[in-house]
Amino acid sequence: MPKVNREGKALVFSLEQLESVFALLRYPHNAIANLCYWTASRAGEIVALPTKAITAEAVLIKQTKTKVNKEIDIYPKLAAALELVSPGQVYCFPGRKPDTHLTLRAFQKELDSVCESLDIRGASSHSFRRSMATHLYLAQVDLESIRQTTGHKSLTSLTEYIDISRLQAQKKVAAALEKIWA
Repeated sequence: MPKVNREGKALVFSLEQLESVFALLRYPHNAIANLCYWTASRAGEIVALPTKAITAEAVLIKQTKTKVNKEIDIYPKLAAALELVSPGQVYCFPGRKPDTHLTLRAFQKELDSVCESLDIRGASSHSFRRSMATHLYLAQVDLESIRQTTGHKSLTSLTEYIDISRLQAQKKVAAALEKIWA
């Protein structure tokens, strides 16, 4: 069930929807959305990301829910997203007042506007994180690797994020059984 009025799960973007959202979001919101997706992080963690958390090798993200730091190695798509970040500030996405960051509400407001213009329903700031987990799973990345990327404590909590249809699940099971019994 897609998210409506803060109820339900955030929509998992298709790749086409994701590209459209990235293209229509204005700076700094497009940079935040890219970092949410490419690091599989919560938007609240990204808007509050300090510039010192980014090195030449990795991005260190303090997870708001678990209070555990998650380190994401920089790979080409993430490097491209990081080029959108303004260096030289305390936070990657500074707020209006000194030493503050952009608010999650400001990002969500811009995202809502873009999704409405694209007629995308059920999306929220959490859609980027759920989309990355689902896209990795559909690309046959193993669950433990996805769990480490998202920073979930358990595989059980991770599986709540992955969105595949009943038909997709049945096809995977049928294909696996064919391999096993071939």
